[in-house]
Amino acid sequence: MKKTEASILLFHRVHPTRDILWDPMDPKRFESILKFIKKNYTVLPLLEILETKPVNTKKPLAAITFDDGYRDFIDYSLPIMTHLKIPSSMYVVTDCICRNKPTWTFEVDYLFFHTKKLQINWTIDISFMPATLQKNKFANKKELIAFCLKFKQHIKLIPEQKRKSLIYDLLSSFNDVTIPTGLMMSWKEINQIINHGIEVGSHTVTHPSLATLDKVDIQKELEESKSALFKHTGINPKIISYPVGSYNQEVKEASAVTGYKYGLAVNHKIYDLKSGNNFEIPRIELYNEPFWKSWLRIKQYV
Repeated sequence: MKKTEASILLFHRVHPTRDILWDPMDPKRFESILKFIKKNYTVLPLLEILETKPVNTKKPLAAITFDDGYRDFIDYSLPIMTHLKIPSSMYVVTDCICRNKPTWTFEVDYLFFHTKKLQINWTIDISFMPATLQKNKFANKKELIAFCLKFKQHIKLIPEQKRKSLIYDLLSSFNDVTIPTGLMMSWKEINQIINHGIEVGSHTVTHPSLATLDKVDIQKELEESKSALFKHTGINPKIISYPVGSYNQEVKEASAVTGYKYGLAVNHKIYDLKSGNNFEIPRIELYNEPFWKSWLRIKQYV
């Protein structure tokens, strides 16, 4: 790596409980990755890398980032990073913090995984969906889960109102499931991690796919999340992390107009500090998979 490059790594949840739909990273695996990063990289807070662009380092640069604001960050990630003296950043979904509710992506997985029902009562016309997703009855749980894996990826790309209608039908159809509370950090806990030295920024208000929104709604998501963070923490965030990696030129321009200085994508590339592209900063997302696969992602061999 060049001294003008940085590997910006993205994590979501670190937790020992396994989940076939959205598997958190196992704490031991997370620790192994961080030990590797600490040994081979100079790990700095992301804002320090972006604003000072340090080049006088013997090792290549790296930053650790988290999205969403799940409480298990405090339980599992933070103790490991504190022990290893590794800094990190957290980008929170402000409505999820305010309402003590998980992101819609978590809700969809949770509904499909925990329901005992095998039928969805669609009230919305689903003819706009791909033929393989125009289903409402399933032979067994395995078939339902397989449907969910494709369904969730597709609805990240559709217009926001249609996505909300589909999720409303899921909540009505799978009414034998109660979405858990207490999974997100509170504002008190957000302030605690700030006092611990964690950088905190915005991940929007409701975690939408920003590129699917109109200009007014994009602005609302950017402005209101910024305002909520300032109200509850006193921080005027400089960084917006685009949910589900969704952005376009309009999103980048709106982010700048709203007062953000940087926008984080999930482009699985090493960031060139000289690129000047402050609103399309790539990150490399890591998953709960064998270390050699994470190593290949970090080194950008895959």
